[in-house]
Amino acid sequence: MTNKIPMTKYEQHVVSVRSALHITHLSFIRHFLILLLLTVSARAQLIAEWDAAAETAVIFNPDFPGSAKLAAYYAEQRHIPKERVIGLRCSQENSISRIEFETQLRKPLLQLFEARHWFTAEARMPDKPLTGDGIPSPTTPSHKVRVLVLMRGVPFQIRRAAQNPKQSQEDEASVDSELTALGLDKPPIPGGLRNPYFDQQTRFSHAPKSSGLLIVGRLDGPDDPTVKRMIDDAIYAESNGLLGRAVIDLAQKTGAYQEGEDWLKNSAESYRRAGIPVFIDRAADVLRDEWPLPDTIFYFGWYTDHIIGALASPTFRFKRGAIACHLHSFSASIIRSHEQAWVGPLLSHGAAVTFGNVFEPYLALTMHFDIFNKRLLEGFTVGEAAWNATPALSWMNVVLGDPLYRPFGKGSGAKLGEGADRDYALYQGLALRVAGEPDSHIKTALTEFAEKRHRPRLLELTALLSAVQSKLPQAIDLLEHAESTTQDAASLLRLKLYRAEMLHRSEKADAARKLLRETLKDDRFKAQPSRIAAESLLKDIGG
Repeated sequence: MTNKIPMTKYEQHVVSVRSALHITHLSFIRHFLILLLLTVSARAQLIAEWDAAAETAVIFNPDFPGSAKLAAYYAEQRHIPKERVIGLRCSQENSISRIEFETQLRKPLLQLFEARHWFTAEARMPDKPLTGDGIPSPTTPSHKVRVLVLMRGVPFQIRRAAQNPKQSQEDEASVDSELTALGLDKPPIPGGLRNPYFDQQTRFSHAPKSSGLLIVGRLDGPDDPTVKRMIDDAIYAESNGLLGRAVIDLAQKTGAYQEGEDWLKNSAESYRRAGIPVFIDRAADVLRDEWPLPDTIFYFGWYTDHIIGALASPTFRFKRGAIACHLHSFSASIIRSHEQAWVGPLLSHGAAVTFGNVFEPYLALTMHFDIFNKRLLEGFTVGEAAWNATPALSWMNVVLGDPLYRPFGKGSGAKLGEGADRDYALYQGLALRVAGEPDSHIKTALTEFAEKRHRPRLLELTALLSAVQSKLPQAIDLLEHAESTTQDAASLLRLKLYRAEMLHRSEKADAARKLLRETLKDDRFKAQPSRIAAESLLKDIGG
């Protein structure tokens, strides 16, 4: 005689509405496949196509070891003609003076663009910086190059020349951001320029007032193998789909910093609407050491000056093609390091793309996370989405990763995948299919399907949805149900940790402490790295 596991309250709810929904396994699959076709078709109609690779030039430093080889590899992978792979001798240092930037980079590049008729120079009227009302007039572009890729070895910082400048009139900048304005006639040195492409709803090639601007991305990082892996991962994710979870790490900041919190919350909502499961950490501190974050494809958080917590844990690794950013004023002041600042370590832990600031950018002039994520999910390339989300040019920002990377160019849910990817694709497909209906429909359908197919991961993803909607009792019940059908020790420990966190947030500290104490006594979890997170959480709630 077998012992039956008692039905949870959420299972009882599933039974009560199952007949009303009429969702069977076959109908679910049929609807899902129809959804995939409709999604891809709709995306192709809504997002104008643009062969960005055909309008890309690659710049490398022949004096920097490995730079030429990486440039050749990237051009081969993206089918960029050899004549657009350009060696430009410049400093091997990370940081250069304004004069060095002008003589080694800006002027030679502008002359090269004009000589090859990529830009047609014209006399222009002077204009005002970011603090003024206008933007510089552009040259007349021939539209042969709109994207510039800087390889590892090209400097990324331009040092300050002016002494004690007024706020927002600083003349230090990133090389990359200065070069976005290459086609604008004599952009002002002090301060930034208003970005005419900021928050435009069209792709770069079709955007009004984009003439003379460049999408600039940088393939750079701690070492050559990391950069090569970034290139490979972007192409892999485009071919195989980017399926997994998003992580939002709030800092609970208020006042002048509220804007950043809003970007993060709006990003979480964009993920939810796109059918991407999202975990939101609502503590003021960064995610704790060894907190389990499987299959992370997006990470956005703030506000520490160097990588710590879960993402710094030795066991943490992003999923292939992942996009990650931790907002801090000097997050990209160091790029070619595995341990220092943020951008290098994020790349070392497997991210394919990250963003940062080489000097103090001021919050309002950094990349707006919510706009970036909205555009990326609409089918823009990483480069387009990043500069579309950045209000200022000739400023402090850098985009690290392949700017041509377009993970959602075929639409969300365009790949069904295998194994864990299949669960994420099924979750996404159903979330999109019932968009606009009561959220109980998706949760009921997912729970039923998970039961029939013995897929506890789907129960876990449904619990994350409930948590995002602040329906913590529902999330707790779903996690407990998932635990009852999970055998893998790492997965089981993760489910218990998430349930303890939800109990704590529900002001059920006693229940959370009891669960954590029982978990720490369980021999199955003694060798699991996430045991450290369980001990830390128990300590925080007074255990």
